[in-house]
This record gives sequence, C-alpha cells and structure tokens, in this order.
Amino acid sequence: MYGAGGPNFVKTIARLESERAELSVVDDQWGSPTWSADLAVGLVQLASLVVGEGPASRVLHATGGGETTWFGFARAIFEELGADPARVKPCGTADFPRPAPRPAYSVLSGKEWEAAGLTPLRPWREALREAFAVGAVP
Repeated sequence: MYGAGGPNFVKTIARLESERAELSVVDDQWGSPTWSADLAVGLVQLASLVVGEGPASRVLHATGGGETTWFGFARAIFEELGADPARVKPCGTADFPRPAPRPAYSVLSGKEWEAAGLTPLRPWREALREAFAVGAVP
C-alpha cells in the first residue's frame, strides 16, 4: 500500500534514488502493489452494497491488479522518476534480513471481490503511473 500520506515503499525508493548510485532490492518476494486512492474507490463501492447481501458474509481482497516482486516495483518507481532502472539490482531475501520474516508470495486473490459484483482494482503499474502523474507520490 502506498499513497500521499505516511511512509511507504514508493517514498523510500524515491528518496534512495537520489541518495545512492545503486540499490539492491529483493527479487524473491511477490505482491500486488496497491495505491491507496484505488483502494478508497473500491471501499466506497463496497460500502454502497446493501448490507446482508453478498460480501458481508465472506472475505474479500482488494489489491492492485497483477503481481510483481519488490525489485520489479522498485524498477518501476525508478522509471516513473525518470531514473535508470538498471541502477536497481536484484538480491534475495537472505541478502536483506528484516526483523520480521516476510512471505515469499503475498499476492491475494480478487476472485471473491469480483464474485461479489465489485470492480477489480486496476493493474498496479497503471495505478503507479497515475499516482506519479497527479503528484500523489514523489
């Protein structure tokens, strides 16, 4: 999740792009980057459904469409910044230890979201492009 408020991966990568010649980012952890503005639209749509019909009785996931690794996400951020994405180098989770273990595959299924009649969130890359275009992120 990324957006205009608070710290997030997009802001961190944008800051590091200006501070480092190269950046190593894990390429073995997968997820679906999600812009907070897209999630907000989805949540408003969810709230507009009649209570007790459909989604209230099951778990729904709303995430940016598609999937990528943190490395792929970082390269896309560099592209949006107009920086050379080749400056982002892949590494493994073992090369970048974190205080809490991270799952290798964090992509959530949007099948139940769609089955409830809700509009899927747009592809993560398209959302990232617009987030930069409107100045929602650096």
